[in-house]
Amino acid sequence: MRYVLENIEAGAVPNEMKRQSIALSQRVRVVETLNDEMPLAQMAQLGGAFDFLADEPELYSEADIRAPHV
Repeated sequence: MRYVLENIEAGAVPNEMKRQSIALSQRVRVVETLNDEMPLAQMAQLGGAFDFLADEPELYSEADIRAPHV
């Protein structure tokens, strides 16, 4: 049987599965959607995508920032 759960927060998925009597051992596919109200760079920052840069300060510095070609 195929189930579609839409607009469910990640932390609420197990509870929603229980509510709909879907076995927690059921294999699922999660499709992530972007929050249109949050800029992509902010989303990446909050998600930890740039955390590795703190451990390797020699990779990038403010000196690497270039002015955009306008």
